[in-house]
Amino acid sequence: MCSLFLTFVSLSFVILINHSIQGAPSGERRSILPTCSLCNLVVRGIFQSFEIGLTDEDIVDNIALTCISRNLYEEEICRGVATAAIPTVRYIYNNSLVDPGNVCGILMQEANCTFSDRDKLEWSIAPSSISKPDVVQLTLPSSETPTIKVLHLADPHWDPEYMEGSNANCGNPLCCRASSGTVNTVEDSAGYWGDYRKCDLPWRTLESSVENMSKQHKDISYIIWTGDLVPHDIWSTSREENMLIHERLLNLVKSYFPDTPIYPTLGNHDAHPVNTFALPEITDQELGTGWLYQDAERLWTKFGLPSETSSTIRHGGYYTALIQPGLRIVSLNTNYCYTFNWWTLSSAKDPASLLSWLTKTLEDAEIANEKVHIIAHIPPGNEDCWAIYSREFDKIVNRFESTVAAQFYGHTHNEEFKLFYDETNTTRPVNVAYIAGSLTSFTNLSPSYRVYTIDGQRPDSSWSVLDFSTWTMNLTEANQKGPMHLPEWFELYQAKKEYAIMTDLSPKTVDDFFSRMLNDDALFQLYFKNYYKATDKMVSEGCDEKCRKTLLCRLVTSNIADRGRCQRIDRK
Repeated sequence: MCSLFLTFVSLSFVILINHSIQGAPSGERRSILPTCSLCNLVVRGIFQSFEIGLTDEDIVDNIALTCISRNLYEEEICRGVATAAIPTVRYIYNNSLVDPGNVCGILMQEANCTFSDRDKLEWSIAPSSISKPDVVQLTLPSSETPTIKVLHLADPHWDPEYMEGSNANCGNPLCCRASSGTVNTVEDSAGYWGDYRKCDLPWRTLESSVENMSKQHKDISYIIWTGDLVPHDIWSTSREENMLIHERLLNLVKSYFPDTPIYPTLGNHDAHPVNTFALPEITDQELGTGWLYQDAERLWTKFGLPSETSSTIRHGGYYTALIQPGLRIVSLNTNYCYTFNWWTLSSAKDPASLLSWLTKTLEDAEIANEKVHIIAHIPPGNEDCWAIYSREFDKIVNRFESTVAAQFYGHTHNEEFKLFYDETNTTRPVNVAYIAGSLTSFTNLSPSYRVYTIDGQRPDSSWSVLDFSTWTMNLTEANQKGPMHLPEWFELYQAKKEYAIMTDLSPKTVDDFFSRMLNDDALFQLYFKNYYKATDKMVSEGCDEKCRKTLLCRLVTSNIADRGRCQRIDRK
């Protein structure tokens, strides 16, 4: 029994390792999920280890031994992840913040695991006390209407330890480092500018990308940065290194865009331990996230955010700012909904009061006749954003559909849309979220960034997204040319030109685009190609019916608990 128990404990942290790493396509992530029954056994095993008096060190040692004996991961990786995570898990358990029987229902919500007491998890946001105004049909601006350009950077994941010629095929969660083991073949060597395998980017590639942005796009009005600056070495991060990476990357962008405002948000990898965003009431210096929020406030205000954003950044890592008359930005910390954030398991009601604050912020914007752009890292409605949080966010977007002009996210590393629908008339789309591909190549993806064309410059502008273009580079070609030639960045596609049936990017038109893809395979294959940023390996593998259902389902799911539109896809 002891041996079986230790195996369960070890497997739980292998699950954590696999699912803490973003960038793998959602289908690949699901293929390594355990069964609900195994997950529940694992959870019981972990909590029993606390009950029988095992210390954190005992549990870490047992996990390390099991990792070695079963050849799961290197000892350093399992030991590092366990050492970082166990104190938080123990605190949540000791303070009765979690019902063990509910854990797998949250962690594996896509698998529909059962809950021991789901009512304990329920919460809702008080609806706005102001009645929803009548929805006015959006009038799209003419071609002569003034516009602005907005640069979107997502998921750079700079790896300070990237080393050319190191092992890019190491079998660990992150490779291309001096510590990645022996290089057995020439093909396994990491390239000079980066690698398509499980590797993040070296500094020189990030610097060349930002330099290219400054040359290609001289008319950028402002920059949105949707998080995940830190590499995927989830077993060896530290607060000090995370803060260093944060500051160096902000300095890099500011050096090439000295007069351009930057509006950032936090990604799940920007915390230490990875994914761990404690509730504001957790004041323990070792377990709390206050250090990250204080550092974010210091850097973000240094680089141009107004001083009035300081209080909410320090409280929960979120803020709002007026970009210019008529347009407000709201930066959310959606890491509070992340199912692999241990504190999400604590059943907190509206963590950090974020959604209540969002409702009040949108009310104020509505009264002031301002339009709002929402930015965040993890898109609500994603399979790894807790269902209750996504549901409540969905309600807010519905109530303020006339105020929220657009949403912008990263996290998935892929090029995606996400549609939000009316709660009453469920076939009527009300909002579009734009999910930008990653700057990192992790995993099997070409580096990329986006530029949006937005109706703007007038206080009465719609501030809607009129078009966007995605820019990318080919790492294979760059590595073949070597260090004497900078990588060549090029425009991969423009949305309206690429998808010719989309005369605009309004919610209705994007919904029509989705409906066409249900039957038009050629159109879907074009979306699939761009989803993976035309990266040869991923596109050549193709997309079978299961893959197609998954991608289309993601596009129309803003509330993970509402699978009606996904069932429609299944019937098709």
